[in-house]
Amino acid sequence: MSKTGFQAFAAGMIVATSVLGGTYLFSGDQQTEANAEHKELSEKEVEQFLTSNQQTAISIDEYEELLATKNAEVTEKATEETPKEETTENTEATKETEEKKEEVIKYKVTIKAGMTTSEVSDLLEQNAIITDSFEFDQYLIKNNYHTQVQLGTFEVQKGMTFQQLAEAITR
Repeated sequence: MSKTGFQAFAAGMIVATSVLGGTYLFSGDQQTEANAEHKELSEKEVEQFLTSNQQTAISIDEYEELLATKNAEVTEKATEETPKEETTENTEATKETEEKKEEVIKYKVTIKAGMTTSEVSDLLEQNAIITDSFEFDQYLIKNNYHTQVQLGTFEVQKGMTFQQLAEAITR
């Protein structure tokens, strides 16, 4: 493209931008004036709208008072109906948690040829021995256990530290 062609193109861009800018500038004023006219509503218009839609307006204080009485009624009904059920549910739940605490989860992990440490970590996480497989895998790598993992079946249990688990699978 020649120098004259570039100059003509630039002049066209300037003219087009000026026309669009002028249009935007003049049309924006008309829209804001129209919106300002619609925003100003009288109190009578609001009341007419509400009554035509079978609605009513109340003050904020009245609204808060209604909410407070409704919440009080709901809590009264809840306390009348559930105290007996809650106490039996709570005692059953505590018994179950005590039994779970006493129960030790044991798992026999089998490491086969070709398994990566992340696969072993995932197995331990799936069987609730550890909570975060990525964290255990990073521990194995940082402490150079990832190169010492042995093939075979190893017995592990929930509550073992990462060091204990690593030593168990590297024997």
